[in-house]
Amino acid sequence: MKLTDLRGILQYIPRFRDKIFVISLDGAVVAGENFSNLLLDIALLRSLNIRPVLVHGAAHQIESCSKQTRHSPSNTDGTGITDESTLQVAIQASTMVTHQILEKLSISDLRGASTNAIVAHPKGIIQGVDQQHTGKIERVDERLLELLIGRDIIPVISPLGFDGEGKTFRVNSDAVALAVAKSLKAAKLIYITTQDGLVFNGQLIRQMAVNELDERLSSEESLFSPQSLSKAQHAAEACRWHVPRAHIINGCVAEGLLAEVFSNE
Repeated sequence: MKLTDLRGILQYIPRFRDKIFVISLDGAVVAGENFSNLLLDIALLRSLNIRPVLVHGAAHQIESCSKQTRHSPSNTDGTGITDESTLQVAIQASTMVTHQILEKLSISDLRGASTNAIVAHPKGIIQGVDQQHTGKIERVDERLLELLIGRDIIPVISPLGFDGEGKTFRVNSDAVALAVAKSLKAAKLIYITTQDGLVFNGQLIRQMAVNELDERLSSEESLFSPQSLSKAQHAAEACRWHVPRAHIINGCVAEGLLAEVFSNE
């Protein structure tokens, strides 16, 4: 990082001090080569008194675990049917990803905690098909998260939800990040994936107003790349719920997170 870059960052420090950033990491990002650098960037944000809350996916790890066990998962991203064996793989994969994140936080002398802050219930029967162990987010235990944040502990939230009877459900990490951002009134919701941001009709979109995004999602949904669609939908909803900014960035690019956060573009 150049001295001129540091000067550029300094102007944002008063604006973001004590603000909550919900940062959602795709499982493939955690498995990528740039993951260690990404966690160092998050450590830098924390050193500037920004309060990160980490949400992670596990689709990549579910696929890897399933190949090792020769099990075909009923669903990997938490949007379709989750049968019993897929749920067990999802729990195993999510636990592994959470552990990796906590390890990397420890390198930067940051404290993190895995939580059961996502309260969920069964998604139920949709068009005559039982979704089994797929869950729908009921609420976020914001009091728990605020308690951790207030003690300088970074919450790490997996794509799993829990009900009052002790049952576990697979939930979609994009939806989890949105629910957490809304609940905590986050200043930013940041989706970190393995592609270059929001791709529409084969073109990378650097910035888009939420009303324009809503219009395109309504009339031209098929033109969004498959990797962009879910995040675009959840980012638009976040902005409608008064999250000031939502970002979709490439976590494979060095300093991509810092460049996005500390930029006027």
